[in-house]
Amino acid sequence: MREYIRNLSIFNKTVLFSTFVVILMGVGTAYISYHVQRNMTKDILMQQATGVSSFYSHTLNATDILKVENSKDSNTDANSRVKRDIQKVSNSSSSYLLSYVVSTKKVAGNNVKMLVVSDKEVEKRLGKKHIYQADPRFYEAYQKAIKTKKMTETHVYKDRFGVWTTSFAPIQDSNKEVVGVVGVSVDASILATFQRKLIASLIAGCIIFFTIIIFFQDWGLRKLMSPLRELLLGIQQVSKGNFQVRLRQQDASELGEISKQFNEMTLMLQTLFEQVAVTKENLGEKASPKPPLKGLEKAIDEMELIIEKTRLQKELQRAEKMNAIGQLAASVAHEIRNPMTVVKGFLQLFYAKDNLSDTEKGYIQLMIDEINRAEIIINDYLSLARPDVEQTEAIHCYASVNNLVELLSSYALLTNNINIEVSLNAKPVIRGVRNEFNQVLLNIMKNGIEAMKHGGTLKVVLEETEHNALIKVSDTGIGMNKEELERLGTPFYSLKEKGTGIGLMVSYQIIEKMKGKIQVQSQRGLGTTFLLEFPKISAEGERILAIKQ
Repeated sequence: MREYIRNLSIFNKTVLFSTFVVILMGVGTAYISYHVQRNMTKDILMQQATGVSSFYSHTLNATDILKVENSKDSNTDANSRVKRDIQKVSNSSSSYLLSYVVSTKKVAGNNVKMLVVSDKEVEKRLGKKHIYQADPRFYEAYQKAIKTKKMTETHVYKDRFGVWTTSFAPIQDSNKEVVGVVGVSVDASILATFQRKLIASLIAGCIIFFTIIIFFQDWGLRKLMSPLRELLLGIQQVSKGNFQVRLRQQDASELGEISKQFNEMTLMLQTLFEQVAVTKENLGEKASPKPPLKGLEKAIDEMELIIEKTRLQKELQRAEKMNAIGQLAASVAHEIRNPMTVVKGFLQLFYAKDNLSDTEKGYIQLMIDEINRAEIIINDYLSLARPDVEQTEAIHCYASVNNLVELLSSYALLTNNINIEVSLNAKPVIRGVRNEFNQVLLNIMKNGIEAMKHGGTLKVVLEETEHNALIKVSDTGIGMNKEELERLGTPFYSLKEKGTGIGLMVSYQIIEKMKGKIQVQSQRGLGTTFLLEFPKISAEGERILAIKQ
């Protein structure tokens, strides 16, 4: 049941919930109305009985009551007068009121003696002695009226004459002595009849009320939900690629605002995919042999083609740019290297002479150092144009990383008091040129050390997944902002004062050649993390590489 309700539409859920609330409120109102009406009717009848008994207690003659009680003959004038006075009032309400005068003399048990009874049938059934076997509630209220000399009432009770509730009023003589008790009983079965009629009326009223409410509720909810249905149909049309669908904005409510926003969205989508189609035509993309697509699938397919085409164009431009840089670098480096070699040789000859002063030797050594640095830069340039003729081999990452950390530990400590923390948690094997792989790691680790000018910690972590080897190098240096991260690895871009940007660019090329990936995370002032990812080779692949070598 709960699953069925959960799968209902919003409209049906709303109808079901509101109907439940209306029925609950209607039943609650009917229940309260029933009890209020029943209690009011009961109170009205009791007030009438109390009024009649109070009237009798003041109008009936106490002397006549004493005469009736002391007389053995029921046909005396006093008896006739008392009966006539009682019947004057009782005749008008004989259908539900029974009036009588009860003697104050004690009778055995809970029995009482009726002196006068307004109903002849009841009087006949009481017999000649008029002894009535009273209900305990009747008898208790009767005795209380005698003792307190005040009016009393009973709760509902049942005897052989029916179901009743009674009001008692004491009749007092001139000495304030109670000479008799007037009882007026209300036929309680009238209440049951009234209750049945009331329940029937309430049920009929609730059915009519619920029918009207549910009719207007259904009409109102359908009117309210129509914009949502229209919105759902609009979404279905958009999912099919129809961006020309528009919703009616009926008012300025929340639903009207949703319709307005939907129309603006479809308009922007229509403009976007029209521009996509134009862009695809401008790129000169030929139609694919696969079945023609429609709507949104066609637009998405066109966007994927544009993205792929743009990516290929960027790769081609980058390759052409790197090729041009490599050729230029090789040409310039070759032309500069020869004269620099000659200059370096003559400087070394001059440095070997004995007649030079220490200052002059210092100048010459400085020139030789700068030429050595220039040679390193020239070698980096030449590596851009160096053909890939070296054979790949199996590289054990654990050994390579461990050796490089040992090599750089002293350099890091002496440079800026930097500590290297290493965590080698795996021993993956990858494929590539060992010297190039070591060059990449050495370049990244050295850059991290040089980025920590005031000391810090360089963390090197080696891990592996099912298919890849992961190497993470993190420093606590100056870090980079977003713009600097985007330019990282581009030609001739470096953050170091004397850097050329060639080293990291070559590293990117080597990683790409090894079919690896590089990710850089950095934040200004908090440091930088390089994450290198290389595909692993299996033990069988390692064996095949060893045989080829």
